[in-house]
Amino acid sequence: MKKINGILTVVLFTYIFVGGGCSSTKSVNQTKIAESATTTQEIVDWTNRNLDGEAKPEWLKKLVKGNDSLVKQEFGISSEYIVKYSVASTKTRDTAMAASRVNYNAMRAEELKTKVVSEAAATLNNEGYTEATSNAATLAKVDLTGHELVTQFYQEILTSNKETGSQYKEFLCYSVYKVSKEDWAKTLKSFLAQVIPAIPESAAQVKMAKTIQSLYEDTTVQKEKSDSEVLKEISEKLDNVQNQPSQTSSASKSSDVDWMKALETGVGILLDVAL
Repeated sequence: MKKINGILTVVLFTYIFVGGGCSSTKSVNQTKIAESATTTQEIVDWTNRNLDGEAKPEWLKKLVKGNDSLVKQEFGISSEYIVKYSVASTKTRDTAMAASRVNYNAMRAEELKTKVVSEAAATLNNEGYTEATSNAATLAKVDLTGHELVTQFYQEILTSNKETGSQYKEFLCYSVYKVSKEDWAKTLKSFLAQVIPAIPESAAQVKMAKTIQSLYEDTTVQKEKSDSEVLKEISEKLDNVQNQPSQTSSASKSSDVDWMKALETGVGILLDVAL
């Protein structure tokens, strides 16, 4: 009888600490880590963690790489809508969530300015006109009528320095918005209407006005980028902003640098590349 009890004890012990340990293993696996030569970055908390939600949901990975199909599926967004997102990083969860919503405007402004200036350079083929377009696009306001917040997703990140042993925590938050194709076209037209008058020549203004369809397609067509393409694009944007001439508004420049750094960190973590 003692022998049987001993066997049952071993079986029970094995179930609890090996078989039953699956739940414990699941918890460990959910804490995702990105690592570089000098640092490790660990996600220690995230949205819906208590409901067994993923620390790095696939829909978010796809979204930052330019593919919104999974986020539309996840949140029941119809094909009549375009999905855009914003990001922020601060020391607390609440401020990160608030800052992420504020940054949505700045990120759309940067997106539109980049596309409009690129289109002007290709279409007008005149450095003076391109510079005038760029200056006007920098000052142009973004009309966010019809842009609706769908969801927010946060991650608490613990960054550890391997050399010094120092650690610090930050919260990253992504805000996901949807906007109908019609309202996005209105956003684009409103932005362009503020830029075109700055172009010196009327014929050039007409040419730029005719690029509206191309601009619309450039900002709506889905094209999933590779991990390296995404990281390179963010790095180049950050370099461009940091190297802007001194006369650029310091407040605007600082705001852009902040969200671009947050995006660089966030994408690095999502793609398992500590920066």
